Amino acid sequence: MDFARKSICGWGGDNKAGTPVPDKAVVEIIADIPKYVCRAGHKLEAAIEQLGVDVTGKVALDSGLSTGGFTDCLLQYGASHVYGVDVGYGQVADKIRRDERVSVIERTNLRYLAELPQNVDLVTLDLSFISILLVMPAVVNVMKENAALVTLVKPQFEARRSQVGKGGIVKDPAVHQEVLEKIVKGVEKFGFCCKGWIESPLKGDGCPFRRCNMRGSCILV
Repeated sequence: MDFARKSICGWGGDNKAGTPVPDKAVVEIIADIPKYVCRAGHKLEAAIEQLGVDVTGKVALDSGLSTGGFTDCLLQYGASHVYGVDVGYGQVADKIRRDERVSVIERTNLRYLAELPQNVDLVTLDLSFISILLVMPAVVNVMKENAALVTLVKPQFEARRSQVGKGGIVKDPAVHQEVLEKIVKGVEKFGFCCKGWIESPLKGDGCPFRRCNMRGSCILV
């Protein structure tokens, strides 16, 4: 028998792989339990903490639901209900799908979302293969007055085709800045002001966050 990396031998034996185990030995396997159903939750957590996003008691729309990392984070930070929208199907973690505080809306393109059962206090976006600006009319349509928007900005889906390298990677800092300025100016046209931005906390993920509030003062952090 080979031990998992984090096993404890109850009989006082070695914890090395390949160590013989007595027939009646008690072996405890210690697993690292992820905080969120996927790593995306850590991205949103960083934005909430560093940009001071108030989630407690809020009704939220999470678009780009996928496995449910953002939604999991929203719930753990006290959201009362989350409408999770995704163009795909069958990706949502069981933990999220079974949570009574979550309404999963699959096979739905946010760009064409007409309404929700209720308007929301907060919108989080983690979108791919579409510009944030294309979904803004639908986003504003389902938001309450003075609601907040937290969006992950992905340069590869916002930059011009000539600015995107192999594998969809945008390395040029000047292009990153150009994209951020374009998004800020674009959302301002819908009544928002940018409250700040951070770099994604995950290594190798060059996606910055923007936090925008409707009719709020613009504060960069």
